[in-house]
Amino acid sequence: MNSEYPISKALMGLVSGYKNTVTKKIRPLGLYPGQDLILLCLMKNNNISQNQLVTTLCVDHSTIAKSVSRMTKAGLVKTHKSSKDKRITLVGLTGDGKKLAKQIHEICLEAEKKAMTDFSEEEQRLFLEMLEKISFNLNQ
Repeated sequence: MNSEYPISKALMGLVSGYKNTVTKKIRPLGLYPGQDLILLCLMKNNNISQNQLVTTLCVDHSTIAKSVSRMTKAGLVKTHKSSKDKRITLVGLTGDGKKLAKQIHEICLEAEKKAMTDFSEEEQRLFLEMLEKISFNLNQ
């Protein structure tokens, strides 16, 4: 490769391409940036604290608070205090939020299928294995 940082360039291109593909399909749904990730996170673990969203999505608390507020007003999520600790605000999906999360999930699956076009099962397995190793190495 001609780049001084070929791995970084390839990873950034991968992330950028995936994000662009997904964003084009999600934008018409009327979401603000990052709200798709919140919906997917809540689809997997509904009724979690805002702090858990902060940790899971690696964003600051004010970003989550602002997004949750907007999403509450849009009728996508609901919040309530934990019965175990009233200081903790839990966030859960509404019916509309669940429907939208399923749409986003399908968009992401479609993007994965597109990304893996013409890759054998073995190539896909090796690719995932390599990405996991890279992620592990970077997080040490």
